[in-house]
Order: sequence, then C-alpha cells, then structure tokens
Amino acid sequence: MRHRFWSALAVLAFSPFFVSSVSAGGRALSCYEQATVPPVYRTVQERVLVQAASNYVVKQPAVYSYQTRRVLVQPERVSYRASPAVYQTQYRKVQVQPASIGWEYRVIKGRNILCKVKHPAVYRSVGQQVLVQPASRVAVRQPAVYSHVKEKVLVQPATRQVVQNPAVYRTVSRQVLVQPSRTVWRPVRIRGCRY
Repeated sequence: MRHRFWSALAVLAFSPFFVSSVSAGGRALSCYEQATVPPVYRTVQERVLVQAASNYVVKQPAVYSYQTRRVLVQPERVSYRASPAVYQTQYRKVQVQPASIGWEYRVIKGRNILCKVKHPAVYRSVGQQVLVQPASRVAVRQPAVYSHVKEKVLVQPATRQVVQNPAVYRTVSRQVLVQPSRTVWRPVRIRGCRY
C-alpha cells in the first residue's frame, strides 16, 4: 500500500498537470522533498589464493665406495725341464791272459836249466759306464700370481624426488554492494504544510 503511495507521488511530481500549492492557491495538505538514500554494503568473507601450488625436485647424488679386490695377474704355468740321463762308472775284473804252462830257461847256480813253469792268469780292472737313470722331462710348476686392486663400487644409486607445495589461501574481508544509492521522496514538516 505504501509502495503504491510513493509511485503515485512520483507520477504526480513529474506529470505536466502537477501544479504547486502556490500556483493553485490552495492549502498544502502534505509536503515532500527529494532525498538520496546512500548505498547499502555488506561485509563478506572471501577465500583468496595467496600462492599457487608448486613443486620442486630434490636430487640425491649416487653414493660410491672403494673396495679391494684380488685379481689374477698371471695364471699358473707348468713348464718342463729336460733331465739328462745319469751314468755311473762300474769296474769289473777282466781276464786279460789265461793261466798257462810253459818252458823257460833259468840260471840256477850258474847253470842253464830248462824249467816247466806255470804262469797264472792275468786280470785287469776295466771301468764301464752303466745307465743309472734314463733321460726324462721334469714338470716345473709356477704358481699363479695375484694382486690387489682398489675399485669404485656403487653403494646407492642417484635418486630424484618431487616435493609438492600445496596452494596457500587466505580469508579476506571485502564489502559488496547490497543496494545502490537511490533518490526518494520524504515528507517534510514545514510551516504551511500539514503532515
């Protein structure tokens, strides 16, 4: 009902047939003047992004160590050495002349006497080389030769890890317009006007 009143009042104010009380010469029953109603704001809480989500990579280098290892420098070898034959001189008694009986003259008391004489056998010592050990090949073993070397070994491989940083938000307050400013007609109490 009140809305209709103000609408009717606005129509009359801007109507070409609307005349003031002065020009009409009548008595004013009520008076109104235009007034500006300020805008209405409301404070709202709003979540805003301060820092966007991001990620970065953390790299860990590989870890190495040194260890001593036994390595073969020269394998075992077998060579053969010739061993000459071994001889020994053995002596044996050899008959050079057998025993015999013969006739020979002897001078006995100034007289030539023919005597029958027995001659013993004649022997001689003769040396002879005899084989004690034949020629052969002797195996000569040379043991393997080893050495120790230091080598670099991997203890832990390199790693790569992605670390994520979540987005950061903040709650801020801001004012929003609920109703804009407007112009209205409001009653006035002045002398000469009834309200």
